[in-house]
Amino acid sequence: MLERSNGREETGFLLSLLDAEIRSEVLKASTSLTLSLGDKLFSAGQRIDRVLFLASGIASIVVVSRSGRKTESGIVGHEGFIPTGALAGAEENLTEIVVQAPGKAVAMDMEVFRSLMAKHQIFSDIVICASHVARTQVECTAAANATGTVSQRLARWLLMCHDRVRGDQLQLTHDFLSLMLAVRRPSVTDALHVLESERLIRAERAKITIRDRQALETYAQEYYGLAEEESARVFARFHAQISEVAGRHNLAL
Repeated sequence: MLERSNGREETGFLLSLLDAEIRSEVLKASTSLTLSLGDKLFSAGQRIDRVLFLASGIASIVVVSRSGRKTESGIVGHEGFIPTGALAGAEENLTEIVVQAPGKAVAMDMEVFRSLMAKHQIFSDIVICASHVARTQVECTAAANATGTVSQRLARWLLMCHDRVRGDQLQLTHDFLSLMLAVRRPSVTDALHVLESERLIRAERAKITIRDRQALETYAQEYYGLAEEESARVFARFHAQISEVAGRHNLAL
């Protein structure tokens, strides 16, 4: 399970891994944003001139085909940054990124992002790890789409959304679920009924309540957990570094 959102409204998970001095420097060079449902943070083909670190909420990463068909390839919350192409020096964003759950974000200009990457090794390492975790999520999505049932894939996405919000209620419309799963709305309705019949969730208009998370994870089988375990693994060393620094400071006192 991914470390669930704990209300880090100011910084989010990634920036919380920095020591206080570097984090303060980052925040002073950034601006705070309020993310509202439906906000388009980036368009496909848009020039990348800023980077956003989410503190809360959920952003949906959507691939738009030449014919205009939209398919979600991943989501990002308090554990990530967008767009990940900024790390590779891409000049244009290839996907559409839209807010699916309201929240907060920290935004910085590309020049600031590059400067911080060059100046602070730990900032660079954290960003690289976050990009790796995001790529792992996309790989797991491809595997789930290839072999999982619609209801298993829905269980996986609900768990992923649950990881990124506080509480057990998810504000998700049928249209969003259809986009997430790349299926038509009737298939979404059928999958919701399956999970409801197992008493795993309660579905209401534009709202889903997680009733039994552990059972939902069991239902999702191997389609949920790999990316989340990888996230815990790669970020564990930063927790260790923070503990070590804190220990040195305590000894100095």
